[in-house]
Formats: sequence, C-alpha cells, structure tokens
Amino acid sequence: MSERHLGPFKSLRDYLHALNQHNLGIHINNVNQDKYEATGFIYKLIEKYGVINSPVVFFDQIKSGGIDFKNASTGNLFGKWNLEALALGLPIKDLSPQKSYQLAVNKIEKHIDKEGKWPTIKPELVSPNLAPCKEIIINENEVDLFQFAFLQTNPGDNGHYINTGSIILEDEELGRNVGTYRCQIKDSRKIGINPQVNQDGWKFLQKLKEQGRTTAQAAIVLGTDPITFSLSGSKVAKYGEDELEIAGGLMGEAIEIIKCETNDISVPAHAELIIEGEIPLEDFESEGPFGEMYGYLGAEQEKNFFLNVKSITHRNNPIIPNQFTGITRGCLTAPIEGSLNRRFREQFREFISLHYPLEYPGFCFVKIKSVKAARASEIGEIISISLKIAKITILLDEDVDIHNLSEVLHAIGSRWQPSRSSKLIKDANGLSGDPSSIKKGRGSRIIINATRNATEEVNGQTFPKMNIQILKEESPDLMDKIESKFKEFL
Repeated sequence: MSERHLGPFKSLRDYLHALNQHNLGIHINNVNQDKYEATGFIYKLIEKYGVINSPVVFFDQIKSGGIDFKNASTGNLFGKWNLEALALGLPIKDLSPQKSYQLAVNKIEKHIDKEGKWPTIKPELVSPNLAPCKEIIINENEVDLFQFAFLQTNPGDNGHYINTGSIILEDEELGRNVGTYRCQIKDSRKIGINPQVNQDGWKFLQKLKEQGRTTAQAAIVLGTDPITFSLSGSKVAKYGEDELEIAGGLMGEAIEIIKCETNDISVPAHAELIIEGEIPLEDFESEGPFGEMYGYLGAEQEKNFFLNVKSITHRNNPIIPNQFTGITRGCLTAPIEGSLNRRFREQFREFISLHYPLEYPGFCFVKIKSVKAARASEIGEIISISLKIAKITILLDEDVDIHNLSEVLHAIGSRWQPSRSSKLIKDANGLSGDPSSIKKGRGSRIIINATRNATEEVNGQTFPKMNIQILKEESPDLMDKIESKFKEFL
C-alpha cells in the first residue's frame, strides 16, 4: 500500500480516501434517518462485529429532516483499533487490532519528551485560496443550519445535534482552547452549547466573564483531520495549552489555519465546515436531553450557553461526521493512553500501563509489576481518584494483555477474591454523564486487585501457573512456528 495511504492526514477527506483504499469502510445508500435507520444500522453493525472490529460507514445518501443528503455523512470514524495506527502513519497490514493499537500507544509514548511534554508546532496562517473551508461562504442573513446533514441520532434527543464539532475560543490573555461538546440545533441560526461545569471550555468562558466581557466570539469546526479532532475531544492538552500546536507536533508539520469571516478566530483551513458565531455570557437557555456516552439519555440542562450564528463557510459538498454517541468509539484514544502511561510511570515505579475502553465506560484496566497488596491498592486508589472515568479500576499482573478483554475477565474471575481484594471509595469526582451518580459529577468507585500477590500473601503459597505459561516455557518458539506454518488460517 502506498505511503500516501498512511497518516498523518492533512484533512478528513484524505483520511476517508485512505479508508477506502484499505477496505476499512462500507458504503450504505438510501438511509432514512427520519425513521432512525442509520442509528439502528450502527447498533446492528456493532452487534455483529464488536466495537473494535466494526468498519467505518459511509452514508452515500441519507435523509434527515426531510432532505436527502448525498455523500454528506459518515459514522464510526474511529471504531476499528487499526485506525489508531493508520492515523499515526503506522502500517496495519497483517496486524491484529490489539497489536496495531499497542503500536499506536507505543508511538505516542516515544513522541512525548523526557519531561513528559508534548512537542508542539505553531499553526501556520495560509491565504484564503489555499483554505478549502472557504470554498463556500454563507452570510448571516442566508444561514440555515437545517440545510446540512446534522442528524437527530435518538428519538429521545431534543432535536438535531452536532456531536463532532470542535469549539474554538481565543483570547489574547487566555490563548486558544479547542474542545468538543454536544451542540443542539435550536433553530436555523442558533446552537445550544454544553461545556460542563469545570470543563476547559466552561472555565474559558467564565474567565471572559471575569474580564467584563458580555459576549464571546467562537467557531465550531467540523470535519478536521483525525488527530486534530481527537485532541479536541480528549484531555491530552492541559488547560492553557493549545490543542492545535500539540496536533501539529504529533503530525510533524504545522496545522494550516485561516481567519474566520466575522471574527479573529483562526480555524483549520482543511476542515469541512466552519460555523462562526457569538456566545452571550449573561443569557442562558435550556438544552437537551441528549443520548450520552454511557448509552443512556442524558438529562436536560436548565441553563446552558448558546451561540448565535453569524456566518458559515464550508467545502463544496461538506461531509459531516456523526459520532453516534454511546454506540461507537468517538475518537482516537492512543494519544490519551500514551500520555497517561508516561504520567503514571513517572509517579509509580511499579506501574506499567493502563487502558480504559470507551465502549465500556467506567472501567479502567491497570497493569502493574509484582508488589505487595497494600501498595497495589494504594496505586489503584490514586489512579481511580485522578481519572473521573475510572469508576471500576482493576489491577492486573504483567502477563495479562489489558487490551484483550477475554484475558482481563479471565484474570478477574480466577485471581480476584472480592472479600479481601476490593477497596470502596464512597465519594469522589465522577463524570457528569454517569446515569448511576447519586449527585451529578460525584460518585463512588471500587478498586479490584486481580493480581496473584493478593492471594499469595494470604495463602502463603505460590499461585498456580497457567497452562499457556507452562507451554511457552517448555516450547518458547512454538507460537511463532504455529503462526508461520498456519498463516493462511491465522
């Protein structure tokens, strides 16, 4: 396969072209989302293939709001684990999903410098004729958000939503913030925006209010390259750091940017669509409900920010990705895991790596070296409290592949005793979308020690060896020989 079909990709279209070349997607025609056919199809796709093996979906024609959109919508853009490696420029041929994902995480860990900092490259301003997002310019009095393929994903959602938009805020003092938040299409020129309390976007807007501002200029960017979008939708960048600079550093070249038409905010020049607008900082409206990442209907927000649209610019025939929130994996996660691995290795010499599967929100699998049970519990508690998503933190031995759910569940079932190897934390910060929370943003959590040492310390006896371990010790080259001999089947 040609190197041009490997990342990093300059645009969403380059990425989609590569997916076609690698046969990683399927094309679906005549989908009626007004009857929720696209949503139903994604559910059945995941049911058949599983989250990490389901192909990307191209909706060649999809009906939404009574309008037939052609080649304007995609789904499950980052579901397959192979895509993590592809987006980072790693070959994926003949690799298992677990192997390709691990290679992607390894690349991220090597990319971060010795001090734990992400290398950065400042964005580069280009002229309008080199910015595809300026191919079509729509003025305020001509704006109609319903003329674009923003879908209502679930019957319970309060209308059509943007769920793959990167909201960009800029200020001379505060810098730039890029974050992904759910955005409700409220009417043809108004969008509800939902940065949760204490999220970076919320902090940024509060700081602007403290400066005495009554409005904030903003841009919602849709259809960027996969790395830029994934950094927008993750917590890789700390508050005050520039996601576009980090994305440039990871891609090895500057993100090309262009100024908006109605404000001074800079946006990725190769994006599919840009919505420019103004956020009142003193006025609020209700927003939601919306089907959230846990797979349950998220509550209506009584008071939320909203954006009054001033202009839209876009590529010819813009492609609007839909995340199908709560069904598919929403972004590349190797950058998140790679950065957390570096962070916790610096903090704990016993820590090896972690994995929190977005398809099973709340779980966090932590691989550690052999340590006393008390120390293992201490490490698990600190990690659990520091990661809001880690409601169920499971400590595992070095021999367990934390990216293989079968191995994880087998280890829990065979190495964990609930009465002596569990620790409950009654109150800690949690994700606001967790439907089981007693109080929004707060909840309990559990640390499960599924390592051999937890049993050995109590029994005073060595934990039995696994059959596969004995086989590998007796015949260390066997598995490689089997893979070579029966390659056509394996």
